[in-house]
Amino acid sequence: MSDREVKQHPGKSKRAVITRSCFCLCLCLCILSSCSPLTESSSQQLQISLEQLDTQSTTVPPDQLQNRIQSVLKANLENRRLSADDNAAWQIMHAVLCYGREVKIETSDRGLVSALDYALSNGQIRGFELMRSAEKLTTTGRYGVKSRFNPGDYIGQGHVDQWLAICAMADIPINTVVTIGQDELTLLDWARQAQFDVPKNPVNEFSWTLIALTHYLPDEPSWQAADELTVSWEQLIEEELRYDLHSSACGGTHRMAGIVRALNAKRRLGLPDSPVWQRAQALVEELLVSVKENRGADGRLSSFYFTRAGETIDLGLELNSTGHMFEFVALAAPADELRQAWIEICASHLCDLLEATADSDLECGALYHALNGLRIYYERRFGRDAA
Repeated sequence: MSDREVKQHPGKSKRAVITRSCFCLCLCLCILSSCSPLTESSSQQLQISLEQLDTQSTTVPPDQLQNRIQSVLKANLENRRLSADDNAAWQIMHAVLCYGREVKIETSDRGLVSALDYALSNGQIRGFELMRSAEKLTTTGRYGVKSRFNPGDYIGQGHVDQWLAICAMADIPINTVVTIGQDELTLLDWARQAQFDVPKNPVNEFSWTLIALTHYLPDEPSWQAADELTVSWEQLIEEELRYDLHSSACGGTHRMAGIVRALNAKRRLGLPDSPVWQRAQALVEELLVSVKENRGADGRLSSFYFTRAGETIDLGLELNSTGHMFEFVALAAPADELRQAWIEICASHLCDLLEATADSDLECGALYHALNGLRIYYERRFGRDAA
């Protein structure tokens, strides 16, 4: 059995298990061969249909949509099982992204335990490799936490600061203990190391770094990093804006997640506008319009991501694109727009997809980013972050 596979659970249980690790970027490219762009005639018909939908104030009773999202989130937490023996960190941490400490995994040494607690306490998960920094940070006088960067293997951390960002998105407290051998450090030590290491980023990708630092160090828009360089969120945003979204992983949705979270942090601190921040805000607004215009009347979002309208007949590919795009919408749309009919229809359609594939083996990135989009939408529309 390869590192990209897991064993099928025996018996008649309806529990579905993940059998492939995430090929997120590959899927984005494969979509081009399985999606069909709209013809001029079908595009005109779709536009008429969308305009009719946009005149509606609501699609389903809010409590019905709320209960349905709750049910989908609960079912996928309870009915899908992961194992430290059969699943790699890349898969397991995607589940943590959505469910945090609630995700449990089977382990040979500790039984059924919280995946995150296991990983942060010397648990053995393929691809989850933490190290204490060789030297104490000059900025804190403490050792930092480092995570091995494994781009392209879909087993370990595929993006710089991805594990730390996942902890941030799951809202894991900053004082959480991280045990490495005999050393006890914290997520704060990890965040400080991430700050320090920004100038050493080997691929100049800062999406996940922005997610992590704006969450764990929300009052520090600039800081001193390695080589006595002063670094800021604004500088990282400027770097992110240099890259082509359409050639980025998962259609650029992860890159946009970092930008949106940084913009939210900037507004909270009341930082002054600058051309860089203005360009970032304009891009977010432009892409929200693009998502709305390129969607399908049934709520599916374009399989060409932010590029143009198009759809696929492959449910797995559709879940990947619609899920990632809905995650962006749920995060980026203004709070008062979350009640709009088109977003409600998208949320309902995503529930349709997840219910239809409840007993299917699903690619982990598509599955958990879709679920995370529903979680973010739920919290902003109905839950703790509701306006």
